[in-house]
Amino acid sequence: MIFCDRQEFQSAAVGWGGSISLLSSAGHYTIPSAGERKYFVSACSIRILLIAGDIPERTCTAEDGMSNDLQAIAVDMHNYYRRLVGSGWAPDKSGYASPATKMTAVEYDCDTKVGQDSIGKLTKELAATCAPPYQPTQGYSRNYHVEKDLTKSRTEVLKEAIRKWAEQSKLVDLDNGVLFDGDVETYAASFANVVSEQTTKIVCGVTENECQKQGFRVAVCQYDNPIYTSDTVYTAGKTCSRCNALGLKCDNDLGGGLCV
Repeated sequence: MIFCDRQEFQSAAVGWGGSISLLSSAGHYTIPSAGERKYFVSACSIRILLIAGDIPERTCTAEDGMSNDLQAIAVDMHNYYRRLVGSGWAPDKSGYASPATKMTAVEYDCDTKVGQDSIGKLTKELAATCAPPYQPTQGYSRNYHVEKDLTKSRTEVLKEAIRKWAEQSKLVDLDNGVLFDGDVETYAASFANVVSEQTTKIVCGVTENECQKQGFRVAVCQYDNPIYTSDTVYTAGKTCSRCNALGLKCDNDLGGGLCV
């Protein structure tokens, strides 16, 4: 059983299958799930505890330097915040952002070739330059986060990075359509990358000791289909109302908000 605020639960992303059952009006929920999967939902993040071997293996972990666990955290946290936007629970400057009509889930991709190298390798190398502005790979946009507390693990740095990018939504008003211009482009560009409806794949890299001499660690994530000035970040309207146009359906069994 998990215990959480009702509003918090409704806006949470619960993945990896399993159904949701309401046990009481006090906000106590149980989530029957496959195997021994257990889910813990919090206001800031989702911690997914999985049995050994439950996270799918990827062949490119050596390319991006990310373990399967780190890759899973990256994609799950991005989809968590995308779900918040899709369902209308993402906070903005005035309250809550408009929900999205066709917010899709993203996948992790470290295999795609860009020139002679994989995007995973290029993202790892980008983080290891240890020098802003960390120019994105051609055909991608990027977010980066510099962490000066070297006692933090790579996992902690990655989680902190994604949370900070997503929470830029609190700096802008997102109530009447969301374009990549004005305050959004100036103050919430990283948030826009996290929730762009054009993005289908992400890849990340987190330094280990490469930037130790400079006194920090770096987390970088890159996004396919970059957005440019005046582009639509996401189409505001009734949640999931345009999933059908994409040949998808709303993931209501998992809390809603995403077209899958």
